[in-house]
Amino acid sequence: MPLAHHRLYIITGKGGVGKTTLAMAFTKYLQRKGVNVKYNCFHQTPEKNLEKKLDLPTIEMSIEAGAEIYIGRKLNSTTIASWIMKTHFFKSLFQMIPGLGHMILLGHLISELDDDPSLVIVLDSPASGHALTMFESTSNFKAIFNTGLVVKDIDKMQTFLKGPNNLKTHVVTLATELSLSEALDLKKELDNNLPDTEAHCDLVVNDSFKKFFEIKQVDENLLPPFLSQKVALEENIVKEYFSLPHIDKANVVNIVMDLSLLVEGLV
Repeated sequence: MPLAHHRLYIITGKGGVGKTTLAMAFTKYLQRKGVNVKYNCFHQTPEKNLEKKLDLPTIEMSIEAGAEIYIGRKLNSTTIASWIMKTHFFKSLFQMIPGLGHMILLGHLISELDDDPSLVIVLDSPASGHALTMFESTSNFKAIFNTGLVVKDIDKMQTFLKGPNNLKTHVVTLATELSLSEALDLKKELDNNLPDTEAHCDLVVNDSFKKFFEIKQVDENLLPPFLSQKVALEENIVKEYFSLPHIDKANVVNIVMDLSLLVEGLV
């Protein structure tokens, strides 16, 4: 029986919570299940050596490349698009209005999904602000442009994002009160930027804190009261939300492959 899945998965959260490792592991899980899946490391330099070692199916697309393709399609000329993207005006424009590049890249990935109905993309969003900016920008630029070809493209993007079984977003967090609070705030903002949609935004807890005690061989019974309370609070977080164990291995490839056996709950 074919695996029931969404079309676009976005893995996001604060820095250092394990987003890239999780996104790669989830891509490998879907690949093993026979899904036509590709991984994209949104707005960051691809770890090509690691991707090669993992035999990871990827869709390489930077914000600049996505913008050049988009402009080329609108002008029906890749040459002119390439020239435009090299001008100081456009370089400055993308620096001043980062949301524009984010929106164009998201639109390009959605076009890839439209062109190939069997394709699934796992989007590794490097920081919480990038994912939120992507969603906010579709509404913001629609209000700015009001009418025209760009608005038609934005409508197409929003229709896809709000479609049934198209989008699922995972906010990754550590098993700490502060990290969880930040993740819940991000989840709320993401949900608010996709009103009237069937898209799901879930939390994933990276249970790294408990592993620390195992590595250090610390007897929890000997902890001072304030630390015992902290451990108890974080154990409750792990129980309440979908969590994944911290895998302590020197080889990143082994970490990703081991984690890929545990991520079925992300589907």
